[in-house]
Amino acid sequence: MNTEQRIIEEGKKLIDQYGFRKFTMHELADNLRISKKTIYLHFKDKNHLISSICDSFIANDREELNRIIHEKHDYVEKLRAVFYLYNIQTLRKRHLNELKKYFPEDWEKFRAFSENRRECVRDIYREGVEKGVFIPQCPIIPNTPTPVGKDQTVELLIFILSSVINHAFESEMTDYDFDVNTMLIYSYEMLIQLFLVKK
Repeated sequence: MNTEQRIIEEGKKLIDQYGFRKFTMHELADNLRISKKTIYLHFKDKNHLISSICDSFIANDREELNRIIHEKHDYVEKLRAVFYLYNIQTLRKRHLNELKKYFPEDWEKFRAFSENRRECVRDIYREGVEKGVFIPQCPIIPNTPTPVGKDQTVELLIFILSSVINHAFESEMTDYDFDVNTMLIYSYEMLIQLFLVKK
């Protein structure tokens, strides 16, 4: 692990302990037994470090997601992996709320990362339809203004699950005793049943 990575990993620990705003560069330098000057050689200021830490969370999640998708053979599990947060989940609710309030550009990275998994969902769903796992088209519901066509079935799944993810990120979650991942797992498990071929 190079110095920059060590700084980022130690920064994650301090964020877990104090949040994004309360940890100091002095504490970071002390914990790493390096000078603040060394930190500033790699990161121009604390905001730059926080941005890099957020990028690291996302990169680690993306790597884990890709690994699971390529290792799993079950299409339901592949799809489940897309809607799970791996390293991002380690951030406490209050820290996510703090990030949203005081570091909106970095908050937007997390939100965009969750939203931009759509193409991955389309690919997995299409393959799952070919294998007879997922329904190719939603059932026709009488009196709907616009029936959901064959090409729009996966888009409906994406819309519902994206709405759940967006609400999880936009909500402060202070009214709930469960965390973001618990909510995502239960939502996915209940919703995916509607899109499975019944055997």
